[in-house]
Amino acid sequence: MSIIGDGQLSAGPDNLVLRAAHALQQLGKTSSGVRLTLEKVIPQGAGLGGGSSDAASTLRLLRKLWSIPCSDAELASLGTNLGSDVPFFLQPHAAHASGRGEILRPVQCENLPWAVLIHPGFSSSTAEAYSAYAKTPLVGTEGAPLTLDLQGGKKLTLRPRNDLEGAVESKFLWIRTAREWISQQPGVLAARMSGSGSTVFGLWGSQREAERVVANGRGFFGPDTWMRTAQLISGVE
Repeated sequence: MSIIGDGQLSAGPDNLVLRAAHALQQLGKTSSGVRLTLEKVIPQGAGLGGGSSDAASTLRLLRKLWSIPCSDAELASLGTNLGSDVPFFLQPHAAHASGRGEILRPVQCENLPWAVLIHPGFSSSTAEAYSAYAKTPLVGTEGAPLTLDLQGGKKLTLRPRNDLEGAVESKFLWIRTAREWISQQPGVLAARMSGSGSTVFGLWGSQREAERVVANGRGFFGPDTWMRTAQLISGVE
């Protein structure tokens, strides 16, 4: 396997893409092989599910390439052993996740907001974040109500919260500073740390608002800071 875009990422047996390929080989009892090229765009340890989405894409690709006769449920079970959020990336819809993240209920949304993502240039260990939280298991503060449009004219109201924020931000002041900066920007709908960090994100109602925040953010954090805009999607057909 070769890797493009991240010279620090291991291409050894601990890489999630290779682990996914080997796990599917064993499940399908096949000796078929493949040469893989992984182009990394999402930073490591960013709390954005980059590694898990890579693993999920590998499972879907190789199931088809190798003609492995396993169901979606079997593939999801295999994915759970690689990472709790791999099953989410195996299915095509936005979803409400429970359990360890492997119990999924699809949610069909419309007119979803735009996100601004800010990554500090360093990673946050998921294991260390949960370990720190276990020592002081405090419930995170809830954000202002966020109402999303569902298909059929219904509404879904959430109060965004991340219980890991306190544990991670006590170690990384930068993350707290960035989240608080986002929360002070005009028109913001939500401002949270993503997963176990280190990325923070904010939500806005339009692309123009999100791009304006990025422009302001480059002035505050520096022109080389990793910042991206992205529209949330409900899924793909």
